[in-house]
Amino acid sequence: MPALRLRALGAQGPRALGRAALAVPGCGRTWSAKTLGLLSRSKLPASARMAFAECMADGPSLRESARRCGASLCTAWFMRMRACEVMAARTPAPRAGEFQVDELLIRENLSGNHSRSGPFAMPRRRHRNGQDGRRGQKGRSKRSFCVLCGVNELGDCFCALGERGAIGAGDAGLAPLAAVPRGSSFVTDDNPAYVGATAGRAAHRSVKAGGPAAADINAVNALRSRLRGFLAPMHGVSTRRLRRYLDWFCWREQFKRGGRDRRQLLFRHEAEGECFYTRRITHIEPHPDYSWWVRQMSTVV
Repeated sequence: MPALRLRALGAQGPRALGRAALAVPGCGRTWSAKTLGLLSRSKLPASARMAFAECMADGPSLRESARRCGASLCTAWFMRMRACEVMAARTPAPRAGEFQVDELLIRENLSGNHSRSGPFAMPRRRHRNGQDGRRGQKGRSKRSFCVLCGVNELGDCFCALGERGAIGAGDAGLAPLAAVPRGSSFVTDDNPAYVGATAGRAAHRSVKAGGPAAADINAVNALRSRLRGFLAPMHGVSTRRLRRYLDWFCWREQFKRGGRDRRQLLFRHEAEGECFYTRRITHIEPHPDYSWWVRQMSTVV
């Protein structure tokens, strides 16, 4: 592959912007700093992106967002996916502090248009959410995914998608705790799984649920409640898209303080941010831990 060389752009087309660009000798194509930007890769006018940034800040339904922006429902959905990608990149990492940590079980959702997802087959019978007739059955938590939530005294938070089912001792679902900055400490409930996950790397204090010190984890309980309220109007987020919605929620939590207009802030982030996932890659995004369903189907006689 020919080596890229840096040269100043002239005065025609994108060269009128006066930016430096990378050019391939003999090819004639150039790449500037804005080539992978969200606005430069979108065919929509900047006014439509600004209107959609307002929708992402206000939180209306996807159909209402499409109506405001004058776009189709599919285009509005892809605009949301790209905005979530920019939000994930622009959300600052949490600072070190005392983190209150707790988990939230979110039921697995296999909904979505799978016509472009390759060889996908629904592994169970279709049912209305919450009415599958299996309430109280052993192993029911395996139909849910664990979202690990944490917040510190500075207001920095994280919501990471973990493994399938409720966490247990030595569970890999606690792996997101390794990304917490060094020098932090943890306050959790009395689940013994947290003790093993934090041993040897951070100070840890357990609080018994319903005990006199239960107020020490009120902040993370409030965070979980806000996350439930954020996801409720979506009427069931597909599990393969859940990570993007968690990034959206963390961005809202991080920038809700300071009196800044989130509409203008998001549009600025979109103008400066980059996106790498094309529509085709987004469509073929796999379901997490789908191999569990494959094993379940292989055991059915």
